[in-house]
Amino acid sequence: MATSKNSHTDKINKCCSKFKDAFARIYRPGIPLQNSIQYLTDWVGDKNSLLGAAALSLLVTIFAFSLFAFIFACIFSVISTAIIFIGAKLIFYKPIEYSIDLEGENTILSFVKDIHINGESEVVVHSQPGYGKNKNTYVVIEVSNSVSILDCRNITSVTDKSYRDIEIKFFHPAESEYVISASSNEGEVIFEVLEQTAEVCRVKFSAPIRNKIRLDFKPK
Repeated sequence: MATSKNSHTDKINKCCSKFKDAFARIYRPGIPLQNSIQYLTDWVGDKNSLLGAAALSLLVTIFAFSLFAFIFACIFSVISTAIIFIGAKLIFYKPIEYSIDLEGENTILSFVKDIHINGESEVVVHSQPGYGKNKNTYVVIEVSNSVSILDCRNITSVTDKSYRDIEIKFFHPAESEYVISASSNEGEVIFEVLEQTAEVCRVKFSAPIRNKIRLDFKPK
């Protein structure tokens, strides 16, 4: 019986963790309101789309509370707001294009950020000639709102599976056996390796989540 209770508790904890991660980029203790608004703006598409969706959500909420009982009005408002924002994203969202010029290199890395409906975001890096197995593989990412690549080598994409679950794909396959290390100027980085192959690596960060993190992939 104790095992069954523990199993149910683990399932509840996992569900709560997933729910928390899904909203962590919108709100978490210490995050400035400006960052939350910027994330929602990027997620929907632009400022006008966000304002339009927010205004429509407010009208629907006022309408719900004027007609329905409190509990039903709350449920109806939450569901309606989610539908409105997802609809705005489907209509107005367009991928954002960036360029990075690596220090000490003559290569410009262009990448596209695409935030999907299910909450995943992917940064895809193009044009990396000259990076082979003899080069160090690393990526410096910023995870405060949506994932941004600040610097990298031998990386073709970074996918944000959730607020703290990151998948990295290599431009050239890594060595069959390699060590993963994580560091940050903000303090110790605690992480768990979920997948590790020559083509892809997936890590999950544990609290406290650092804003800027460097991941190094070194042969054993």
